[in-house]
Amino acid sequence: MINTTIKYIVYTHSGGGVRHHHFVTQNNIIDEADGHAVEGDVINALGFASLPFNGNNLPFAFMSVHGAADGNHLYTTPGNQTVSVGSSNIDILVVYAPVGGIGGPDGGPGIWVDAFNVDTGNFSDSLDFIKVLTPPTPPDSVDASKTTFANMEGEVSTVAAENIRANLHVDGVPFLEWKRIIPAASITNAPDLNLSQNETGEIWFAFYQNLPSSVSIPKIRELMQQGIFLWTGDDTCGNGGHWVPIHGPGPSPFRISVKSNIIEKLNPGQQEKLKGYIREYPEIANSAHIEMTKVLTILKGVNEILSGIKGK
Repeated sequence: MINTTIKYIVYTHSGGGVRHHHFVTQNNIIDEADGHAVEGDVINALGFASLPFNGNNLPFAFMSVHGAADGNHLYTTPGNQTVSVGSSNIDILVVYAPVGGIGGPDGGPGIWVDAFNVDTGNFSDSLDFIKVLTPPTPPDSVDASKTTFANMEGEVSTVAAENIRANLHVDGVPFLEWKRIIPAASITNAPDLNLSQNETGEIWFAFYQNLPSSVSIPKIRELMQQGIFLWTGDDTCGNGGHWVPIHGPGPSPFRISVKSNIIEKLNPGQQEKLKGYIREYPEIANSAHIEMTKVLTILKGVNEILSGIKGK
């Protein structure tokens, strides 16, 4: 029997300590729903665009699905999702933005920041998830006191302009993207955010996730067959190696092909980033092929010369 939980919460900033994500029943927009399922079942994860709470309509921030048969998932746009049940318990967390009251330390202008680990399905308690840098960057001049305060309290003052940088790994998990959840949704794949002086009233979440490894690039084998010298012997006389000759259809098939059902599992930010890679890859791969062909030709020539003294 698989246990399932679904929670709808409002992100608030009450209390103190590690970025204030101390959620209790008062944060529940809808009471937590606990249930059971069996392997092979399909359950629903409903990400409503807004939900009423204490007389206000709160906008959707994100939804995390942890423990699904096909991995852990992050959804940064509202919508109804289906979740395949495997052998693990499933926890669904749907987070909504709070109403106002957002600023820097001591009531001044500023923003809130926090980190969410999609692999665990929880906000991270890491005290080293961002750095506050004094602009301009470069050079990267870290403001140590503001960095410590931001990692603990989740607040960055904008009395002066600041740059903030999400660490590329938190809890051993790689950075995925930033999402601003208020006042208007915005996603960026870059770890750096540039904050102007007096920029205020914003909440930014840094997401961390190990992406699925099921994406395959079927042309890698063809690329490798373009020509490689495999060295297995003595590096003085040149014997003991063999040449995998250049052959095949040439650079024209250089492309990344990803099945549509895999792309559909990615969030919009991931899809856009993947499309960028797919667009860039053919030209870069072709250039690399041309240069690698030159390298292999030189190595082949060296090998042929040295093979003439084989055994001497």
